[in-house]
Amino acid sequence: MTVQEKFVEDMDGAGIDTEGYCGRFFWEGPAARSDEQNGPTLLDIIKVTAVPLQWDRLDCNYIVYPVGKAEAGWNDKVADSEDDDVERDGYNDAYAAKHPKDNGEED
Repeated sequence: MTVQEKFVEDMDGAGIDTEGYCGRFFWEGPAARSDEQNGPTLLDIIKVTAVPLQWDRLDCNYIVYPVGKAEAGWNDKVADSEDDDVERDGYNDAYAAKHPKDNGEED
């Protein structure tokens, strides 16, 4: 599965529409458009996928798309990490920080 296939699969599962986009950082592939007033917001989009994302600001909204090349592979089998403060991302070469709520902490 490629990064773009994983991104589209995650967005479809959350009911978020995707569209083709040629963005900065040499991205050419699917992207999701945020609507900060009516939803989905930038945070809504970020929370539904493990794919590392980047975004371009468009007026008051954002266009959100994966980091890297569209044809990059997605690693569904992630090695276990001994460090409880981090979780592996799907690229299996970097770490994504856990949300504080995941650690059982309260505000």
